Amino acid sequence: LNRIVTMYLDYAELQAKRHEAMYMKDWIERLDAFLQFNEHEILQDAGKVRREVADKLAIDQYEIFHQERLENREKDDFDEFIEQNRLK
Repeated sequence: LNRIVTMYLDYAELQAKRHEAMYMKDWIERLDAFLQFNEHEILQDAGKVRREVADKLAIDQYEIFHQERLENREKDDFDEFIEQNRLK
């Protein structure tokens, strides 16, 4: 999913740099064509996941990401402290 999103954002950036006038209808059509070209399914409706379930999944994933980020920052801060206070 990350790769396809990155590819589409790169495409959108190129459109902007070319000063291509785009309306929401155009973006929907281009996204469908982009997904078809990359052999991905196109949803014809809102999908099957309820919003509450999607929100909970997003929050759970963010908590995991946030905790890992804090742990890495704490390690970095600790390493920096040790480096600065190392006996010479």
